[in-house]
Order: sequence, then C-alpha cells, then structure tokens
Amino acid sequence: MKKTFLAIIASAAFMLGCGEAGVQSDISQNVEIDPINVQLSVPTILVGQRVNQTPPVNVSTGVIDISSDEFSEYLSDATRFTVNEITFSIENFPSGSEADLDISADISIAGGAPVDLLSTVVTDAQNNVTDVVLYPAGSANAAGIAALEQALLNGQSFEMDIELVGRDVLLAQSTIDFDLIFKFDVTARVQFD
Repeated sequence: MKKTFLAIIASAAFMLGCGEAGVQSDISQNVEIDPINVQLSVPTILVGQRVNQTPPVNVSTGVIDISSDEFSEYLSDATRFTVNEITFSIENFPSGSEADLDISADISIAGGAPVDLLSTVVTDAQNNVTDVVLYPAGSANAAGIAALEQALLNGQSFEMDIELVGRDVLLAQSTIDFDLIFKFDVTARVQFD
C-alpha cells in the first residue's frame, strides 16, 4: 500500500512539474581538469637549506572547452550553471622536500581579460594535500565565480592562469616536480520542452 501511495504522489509531482513549460532537471558533475605540472626551484647552493621565498612560478590549465566535456549534450537546454564547489589536490610532491605554497588563480573567458578567481595558502604541501575546498570556503572571488558560471552557460572556453610562490622551502634537490589538480562540482539547470 505504501509503495502504491508513493508512486501516485511521485507521478502527480512529476505531472505538475511538467506543465506547459516542460520539465526542469538539475544535472551535477564533478569535473576534474588535467593535472598541472609545477616545478619549484632553488639555486644549487641552497639545496638542503631553508629558503624564505622562491620566485613566482606561472602555469596554466590551457584552454578548457566546456562544449567537449560531460555537459555538452545539455548546453542547448541549460538555463543556469552553478559552481557548487572548487577543490584542489597536490600529488607527487617529492619526499624529503618541504614547502608552503601561495596559490593565486585568474580565469580568462574565451581569451578575454583575466579575472581573479581564487587565492589560498597551502601549508605543508609535502603532506600530499587532498581535495581542499577553495569555494565556497571563502578564498574565491565572487566575480570570478560568476564569470565562470556565465561562461559555462554560454558554452565558452576558459583558461586558468596560476601563480605559485614557495614559502619556507626546503628542497632535497635544486628542482622538484609535483602536480596540482583542480576539481569543479558544477550543476546545470536544464529545461526540457
């Protein structure tokens, strides 16, 4: 009896939700961009010694084309995109080395002018930081998030340019490599007629 009642309620809710406007649905994806390889260096004479700060390192995601990923089939029916969460992880930080990292990222929509997206300080990057929340935790710029959401809705490509500065650095060799990985939890509101 309970199953029949629940089926009737669910059917009624679905029919009322359709109406003349069609059906609305939220489709969520957790999109992981390709790992960004980062190199952090100190002069050979400073290997094994603590360094207050390294010169800035600039890296980029390259162009990210939303029309070629998981949302491509819904772009024509999307009425809104919402960025729910942005996280990052650090992988393959070499053992025996230590660093805190200042990370700043800008976003450029379809090759336009860069807009601040987020900034954060990673303490002890050597501890292989995993899925650290950058948004909505407060380290993201609202204008940058809005620009990203609009780009997703318009099906525009975007690119993230990232600047890293090592602080309180102790490297076991003059240059180390590690990967920085960003993930975006995004919801598309889709209107089917």
